[in-house]
Amino acid sequence: MFSRQLFYIHRNIFKNWSKMSTFAQKLNPITGTIDWVVQDANYDYHQEIARAAFADMLHDTERNQKYEQALKIAIDKVHSNGNKANVLDIGTGTGLLSMMAVRNGADSVTACEAFKPMGECAKQIIAQNGYADRIKVIPKISFDVTVGEKEDMEKRCNILVTEVFDTELIGEGALNIFLHAVENLCESDCIIIPQSANLYVQVVESPAAQNWNRVKDVFCDEGKLLLKVPESIKNCAGSSAVHDIQLSQFPRTSFNTIISPTPICTFNWSSSLPFKRLHSIETRIERDGKAQVVFMWWDLQMDCEGKVLLSCAPIWAHPDGRNKSAEEIPWRDHWMQGVYYLPKEIDVKKDEKYIVHCGVDEYSLCFNMENVKSNVITSTLDPPVCNCGLHISFSRTRIGQMSDSRRIKKYVALFEEHLDKDSSILVLGDSFYSALAAVKLGVKKMYFLESNKMSRGILLDYIKANDLENIKIIESLEELKATDLSDVNVVLAEPYFTSSILPWDNLRVLYLFREIRDQLSRDVSIFPKKAVIKAVPVHFKDLYKIRSPLDTCEGFTMGAFDKLIERSSKVDDIVEAQPLWEYPGIALSEGHELFSFNLINSIEQAEYDGSFNIKSDLVCNGIAVWIDWYLTDSTKSNITTGPISPVVVGEKIDWDMHTRQGVTLFPGKLATQIDFSFRIDFKEGNIVFKCN
Repeated sequence: MFSRQLFYIHRNIFKNWSKMSTFAQKLNPITGTIDWVVQDANYDYHQEIARAAFADMLHDTERNQKYEQALKIAIDKVHSNGNKANVLDIGTGTGLLSMMAVRNGADSVTACEAFKPMGECAKQIIAQNGYADRIKVIPKISFDVTVGEKEDMEKRCNILVTEVFDTELIGEGALNIFLHAVENLCESDCIIIPQSANLYVQVVESPAAQNWNRVKDVFCDEGKLLLKVPESIKNCAGSSAVHDIQLSQFPRTSFNTIISPTPICTFNWSSSLPFKRLHSIETRIERDGKAQVVFMWWDLQMDCEGKVLLSCAPIWAHPDGRNKSAEEIPWRDHWMQGVYYLPKEIDVKKDEKYIVHCGVDEYSLCFNMENVKSNVITSTLDPPVCNCGLHISFSRTRIGQMSDSRRIKKYVALFEEHLDKDSSILVLGDSFYSALAAVKLGVKKMYFLESNKMSRGILLDYIKANDLENIKIIESLEELKATDLSDVNVVLAEPYFTSSILPWDNLRVLYLFREIRDQLSRDVSIFPKKAVIKAVPVHFKDLYKIRSPLDTCEGFTMGAFDKLIERSSKVDDIVEAQPLWEYPGIALSEGHELFSFNLINSIEQAEYDGSFNIKSDLVCNGIAVWIDWYLTDSTKSNITTGPISPVVVGEKIDWDMHTRQGVTLFPGKLATQIDFSFRIDFKEGNIVFKCN
């Protein structure tokens, strides 16, 4: 009620101004508070456009050209049978496929687009290219399109074209969209583009990938067990959610193939496919090992003659891999590869026969394996369900951090060197379970701030599984402020918070420390001691495309789309989070220190203007930003969220795989210098980084 009243007060005060702007609530990840911010009146859909990265699809030349090839084949075939080519384009976006259809001789084209801003943009683009009288744009989802005299479509289409796919192929509702269209919008002999899709699987042993799914016991350097993972977590089947990554960037040395890439099921889009079904293949194991992970991708048979194939395979399995170099294999971010974690890892022997199962429902996939000798008849496959809380509480990135041996070793070394039986510790942050290892090393007492309810449940499981005592769990900052902390002589943080998105959002630990500073003794120690925000100018091979203007696409003017993207980008954060290990980039200068924080005696506000000196002839199309945490005064104690090896000008940057870095992207600049400004206000919890 209060928030509604506040909104009306603001609306009355700024009555005229609010025709262009509005107030919106936004979580401040550093302070943890909900702030009111002024936004464009169309903020919601502008942000949706900015974060959807539509431009990436339109920069996908292979995708565009193969769709057009399939359209030409279909239109020519319909014409050769003496019929008019009536095309329906579902989810037209910019109208690209509709314009391709007209260019290749379609007699009528109907395009539907449910997202109103994109529908209006499509109309503008179609008009700019001279096709306004040839293409009818309907602002509806395809399920609401009507057929008949004076309806949306006068008659059913005999060519249906659509791109409604994601990493899982069917995650955007492709099964239902095709089924409804075939039954209600298409003629009986309608040509569907694409015609069909094939799913492929590769079963591997990969401890590196398994780090994103399973957490590890904590040991000291001598091999003594300090903290064991609760059985509820060890035995959990995990989450069914796909982990989509740029699999071509996953190191080939990080996995061993148990079952080579093989097709497991086919989707024929013109037939009625049941939404829930099981596909199975029998195959032989290729090597001894553990079956842990399933890599998945798909391809599209685009045309009705079987001539045009569009593959999303990683480099090592791509059908063009023999004829093209890795650099020539098309890059796309809208269709990545999927990683699925088997509910239980399976010990396998070479030449054993196994059945690989693929369970399909309306929107998702799941996988499992069983030995042929088990004589178990599997008729259905339900997706795994997390019952331990870990897999539904934290991202794959966060689980990877919990399993990162380098990170864990540095914390254990810190515990052994700086903590003893007289240490009374306050732990700040979310899900810092490995801090419990300090209790096994004999510290006096531990206060553990854990504000996330799910995470508290996991914390209690850890405490119970390890028979730990003298731990007080505190559920909120308010409760912490009301707690007597006079005996605390060590404050310990990872730092990590579930609300964090950008690297510097975890500076919330500094905000929390300030809130309770007066409750602590003057000589209290805090770890980490220092945080350093760093940045480097980068030449990204492909990532820049998700924010890059088009100008033209396959010969069509895209000015209206570029303007829409530009307007939408202004309402979203300039710096976005990306797992940069997935996106190759060349360093154009050494790493640059933007700001350094002493966590005990940090400042309230700071401004810093500077320049990156570009030391390469490559264009700069992005600035990467990260934060380094120094647990102690030693550089060896550094836990980085950025490069894991020294940044060398002109060479590929080797990024940490267990964190997301910040990045600001822009059209390529050939420059010797790029200016930037950095602003920080800890009182308000605001950090701003801009490049000129």
